[in-house]
Amino acid sequence: MKIGIVGGSLQGILLSIQLASNHEITVFELDAEIGTPAWHPGYIVNPDLLNMFLTKEQRSFLMLKQNKDGWGMRWEWLMKHLTIIAAQRGVSLRTRTRIQQTTEDGEYVVVETSSNETSQPSTFTLDHLIDAQTPHQKPGGLKHTLQHSHTIQYPFEESVSWFGGILSDQHLPPTFPVSPELILPRSDNLTELWWNTDNYWTPKEGYIEEIRILLPEDKSKISFDAMYQNTSDFLQKFYGIAKKV
Repeated sequence: MKIGIVGGSLQGILLSIQLASNHEITVFELDAEIGTPAWHPGYIVNPDLLNMFLTKEQRSFLMLKQNKDGWGMRWEWLMKHLTIIAAQRGVSLRTRTRIQQTTEDGEYVVVETSSNETSQPSTFTLDHLIDAQTPHQKPGGLKHTLQHSHTIQYPFEESVSWFGGILSDQHLPPTFPVSPELILPRSDNLTELWWNTDNYWTPKEGYIEEIRILLPEDKSKISFDAMYQNTSDFLQKFYGIAKKV
């Protein structure tokens, strides 16, 4: 089958990797690059799960470090390596591409995209189109234009606003005036702090990087482990839907 995936999210990339062995996959992403900047907590409970995808050398880029909730890591590098794996498995990655409209042609979904400076077709005829866009807003307010009846929706959890800050370990206080929901140290001597409330602490030195994102309120649902399990569960349902069409 020819399958389109809307959104270069972790869910979209994991779906593309798992589907690529038997299908022709195209990922449509608004941004020019998948994986940067950091936009998600670098959080995994069982790092052995990464062995399914990454080599030992690739894992070294993640700067894994254990904490009370699991392990902290560089999420943007996880995304970069997974995107490379997707490309190596034959996934067509259409970055800087906006879907302008979707239509139906019999049993197929026809996707019309914006043109850009890259050499690529602007019309794609697909058996299925999976909408795996994350809830957060893209820079500049860019968005795809989709007819939802033409898509299979990835079941994202209901989300709340999270604030994340990355800072040097030397600026960590002995105690926090406002306790973070997640404290994710990394082996590059940086730590990510994450709150799922508007009440958060700011160091006097400021953060190296700040991230505001919509995520499930329950921190157990935003680990790599939980997101991988969700994509695996979705794939089982997807094949059931695909057989009925």
